[in-house]
Amino acid sequence: MRRWIILACLVVIAAVLMLMTRQSKEPHAVSVERKHVVLVGASIGRLWRLEEWPARTGETSFTLESVAAWQFDKSAALDEVLMRPKRKFHPTRTYLRSLFQPPPKRPGAVILKECSSYFPGDVDGYMTSISEWVHRLREARIRPILATVAPVTQARSKRDAGKQTALLAFNRRLRAYAEQEGIPLLDLEAVLRDEGGGSFLRDEFTSGDGSHLNATAYAHLDRELRTLLCEFYTCKGKGENTTCLKQQ
Repeated sequence: MRRWIILACLVVIAAVLMLMTRQSKEPHAVSVERKHVVLVGASIGRLWRLEEWPARTGETSFTLESVAAWQFDKSAALDEVLMRPKRKFHPTRTYLRSLFQPPPKRPGAVILKECSSYFPGDVDGYMTSISEWVHRLREARIRPILATVAPVTQARSKRDAGKQTALLAFNRRLRAYAEQEGIPLLDLEAVLRDEGGGSFLRDEFTSGDGSHLNATAYAHLDRELRTLLCEFYTCKGKGENTTCLKQQ
């Protein structure tokens, strides 16, 4: 009986390997008109529903996707994005089902987004990691985009001593690094903060816990992201009817 189980496992593994090989050899259509953008982050990426962003904004020149990474270190998630259209093997049913779907899109740009949950923390170490990820993306000819950390409300800051101060210090370092390296910056803090002292998350933007965002906040971020992406493209039209076309 044990021999038959081992044989069955070997047959399944062989079938999976054959399918992976066939997919890697198949030519994949490359869209000239649509640029694929991947956000590597945690809750803000999942709750933003970026796959619906083109429909919400009318910017059909783009496709967007969020890849979840529930810790500051985004290395593993970045590994999988960089190996596209190949897939990294995972011994799960979800992975096996994915083999019968189109291969994952290789992005033209990757947004690196961190969360307030990781603060206070080692800002120097954080910046070293950011620079390493940027280097890897550039080597792969994928445009890196950096995102500042969304601030927390004043009430949340009082409960979590040092969090707001540390993330604002990180954001300052990130802005300086982005400017120095000529990297596009999605400045979430600038969009979401109260302009009063402390740069706290505006109360009308929180889902209730002083950290996570609500639908109103995401609507503002939709517009900010469109503005940023259109900096890389020749934009046709005005206001809500703007269409971004790839620069020649």
